[in-house]
Amino acid sequence: MGVILCILTFPAGNKNSKIAFPASKETAATQGQSVVTQQDAAAYEQELEQRVKEILRGVWGVGEVDVMIVLKASSEKVIQVDNSSSRSTTTEKGGGTDRVVESMDQEHSTVLTGSGSGQEPVVAKEIYPEISGIVISASGGGSASVRAEISEAMESLFGLPAHKIKVLKRVE
Repeated sequence: MGVILCILTFPAGNKNSKIAFPASKETAATQGQSVVTQQDAAAYEQELEQRVKEILRGVWGVGEVDVMIVLKASSEKVIQVDNSSSRSTTTEKGGGTDRVVESMDQEHSTVLTGSGSGQEPVVAKEIYPEISGIVISASGGGSASVRAEISEAMESLFGLPAHKIKVLKRVE
């Protein structure tokens, strides 16, 4: 019975997420609660665009570059939650009949850090969104070999299929 309770207290997790950075380990007594944030997704998107731009500028034949990355959803922060449960069983005998009363109490509380009014929830892990597509405008985008190299680089970097990557010739 105890093994079943331990198995049931572990969170199921999202198997579709590509990138996850755990901040702390979860135990059998703790479980995560998700908080979705749009601002983090926009900052993540801009950071990826800037990094791709910088790497492509150094590639021969690419030239000046503009990058647009589209995400499927926003990022998600899993907040640390303490769960506690107690179970009691009472057996009453009387009048030729037995009566069994079972009660179970569960309590959930968010783990906070800091003191006073400056308390913030503890983030167990942060799940960054998947990339939906990439559009790259490059000065060297008129060359088929440059387009192929850029597309292959994005495929290997982000694991995207070729039809979700578009390389265009930049207007000077």
